[in-house]
Amino acid sequence: MCEDKLTFEDLGRRGFTMYQIKDGFRFGTDTVLLSWFTACFIKPGKDIRCLELGANCGAATLLLCARREGVCVDAVEIDETAYNVLVKNIGMNSLSNLVSAYNADLRDLPYEIRNRQYGLVFMNPPFYRSGTGPSTSADKPGKLKGRFEKNGSLEDFIRTAGSRLIPSSGIMTMVMTSDRASEAMYHMENNGIRPSCLISVHPFIDKPSKMVLIAGKKTTSTIPLEIMPPLILNEKDEDTGKVRSSERIMRIYEKEHTDCFIW
Repeated sequence: MCEDKLTFEDLGRRGFTMYQIKDGFRFGTDTVLLSWFTACFIKPGKDIRCLELGANCGAATLLLCARREGVCVDAVEIDETAYNVLVKNIGMNSLSNLVSAYNADLRDLPYEIRNRQYGLVFMNPPFYRSGTGPSTSADKPGKLKGRFEKNGSLEDFIRTAGSRLIPSSGIMTMVMTSDRASEAMYHMENNGIRPSCLISVHPFIDKPSKMVLIAGKKTTSTIPLEIMPPLILNEKDEDTGKVRSSERIMRIYEKEHTDCFIW
C-alpha cells in the first residue's frame, strides 16, 4: 500500500512505531486497554505463545510485545490490505523472530495454527452486530469490517479461541461493549472457557460502563469470577472544569508495566 494512504504512529513504548490505514479501522483506547489487560495475565519473563484473532494492522500485538518482552504471537487478520500493513509493522519493529502474521479467516484457520495450542488468546472483536451500533460511511469498508460483524460473529471469535487454548491452563482475554458482556460470557461457557476476571470501563466515575475487559480460563473446573475495581477513563478538575485522563489511565499509558493478575 502506498504510504500516502497510511499514517505513522509512535506507540510510546520501547520505541515501537506502526503504520495504520488512513481510512481503515484505527486503534484506540479499547486496543490499548486490551494489550494492558492481556499483559497482566503473563508473568514477566515467562515464555508463552499467544494468538491474536482479528489483528488488523497489529497495534494490540505490538503493544503486548512492548509490555512483555519475549512473548511469541501468531496474529491472524482476514483483510489483505490490513495484513500487508501488519507484516510491514512486524518488520519495522524487528519482531519477525517473535511475531508471525497470517492472512486468514478465523473461522478457517491455516494448518499451522490449527495444530498449535496457545497459552493465551486475545482479541478485540467487532463491537456491533450488523444493523446495530453507530453508522459508518459505506465508502470506508475497512471501518465497516472492523466495527461490525462482517467476518465473524462474537460467537465465532470465542469458539475459535476456545478451540486453540491449552486445556486446564489457557487464558482468553477480550474487550467488548458492556451491553454484550453477558452474551460474551455465555459463549465462553459454551466453549469451555470459564470467565475468571472482569473490569468495567467507565468514561467518568458517575457514568455507566461503556466497555468491559473479560478474561477466562479453559477448564472444566468451576472457578470464581473476580470483579476487579472499575477503570475510570477521565476525571474533571473541580476548579477549572477541564477534563483530563485519570491517574490510572495515565499510568497504564505511560508507566512501566507492573500489573500482574496471576501469581
